[in-house]
Amino acid sequence: MVTGIVCEFNPFHKGHKYLIDSVKRTSSDAVICCMSGNFVQRGEFAVENKFKRAETALKNGADLIIELPTAYSTLSAEGFCRAGVALIEKTGVVQQIAFGAENADINALSKIALMLNDEETQKKITLEMKSGVSFPTARRRVLETDLLDLPNNILAVEYLRHATLPCVAVERIGGGHNSGDYEYSSGAIRNKMLLDNISSLKNCEKAVLAKLRVMSKEDYTETADVSEGLENRIFDAVKAATSLEELYGLIKTKRYTHSRIRRIILRAYLGITSIPAEPPYIRVLGFGEKGRALLSEMKKKAALPIVTRRADCDENTLPFFERECNYTDLYNLGYKKPLPCGTEQRSQIVII
Repeated sequence: MVTGIVCEFNPFHKGHKYLIDSVKRTSSDAVICCMSGNFVQRGEFAVENKFKRAETALKNGADLIIELPTAYSTLSAEGFCRAGVALIEKTGVVQQIAFGAENADINALSKIALMLNDEETQKKITLEMKSGVSFPTARRRVLETDLLDLPNNILAVEYLRHATLPCVAVERIGGGHNSGDYEYSSGAIRNKMLLDNISSLKNCEKAVLAKLRVMSKEDYTETADVSEGLENRIFDAVKAATSLEELYGLIKTKRYTHSRIRRIILRAYLGITSIPAEPPYIRVLGFGEKGRALLSEMKKKAALPIVTRRADCDENTLPFFERECNYTDLYNLGYKKPLPCGTEQRSQIVII
């Protein structure tokens, strides 16, 4: 049995290891992780680059790491999960999907997923949003459940909505998402990391603001997930803000959550406009001994091309790969001492 896990590992902690160990102990011989690249779903730079995070995961039980490209890793929970599940299922070798959740009752989570896939429920949520509230608030009111008040439960429901493979929920252990638990909370670990040692938007704040200040309203309109006149609000806020936190605050309303604004601003900085329905290839970041055998099997069974380097791309996949290289060049500005361009092309996949 091969299990797929969608993840960020930003950074890797004991809870992540517990998830991998749990599925290996109970139902799986190998684990393939579809991991966010250099940018993460909260609208930030990953604190460590994707190859370093892939190496850590492989040393802690993962067998093969594939990349969730930037265009998808910076989407809302629904888009993030949909793309991650699609990549895992298109490997052709995974038999089940596993995820952590604050509530590991798969039946309760599946019930919510079915409700969200119901057309009438979606109409009710849309109607509720017309009162000026955000999508999460509207969803909470319509479904009348507190299960979606917790971040891992939200992701779990989205995995269930989009997966065709069987799913396994593993109860999250340790401190919660916003706790100070340095062993089981990525947020707590990030908060004690020094900016000198990580990549962060904060380290290149002026570069981001400079890019935003020369963008037109039309540029913001073309940025993914900008609609309903939000480009006007962003444009005006950019002219007034002198920091990113001030900018987020000026744009935020009841309708637009802080996390959505962060993702939009990050995509504007990166120049992400239209996003293909699904990634055009499966990018391998690293593998271990079992992963080597899985990779050989994937090359025969995968529904998408397998890419480990630029030379593996054809005329259809090369433009997407080159955009990812450009995103990494901008990511490299997030270090206290910026890195030069071209590190994506020179990087070697991790082999343990």
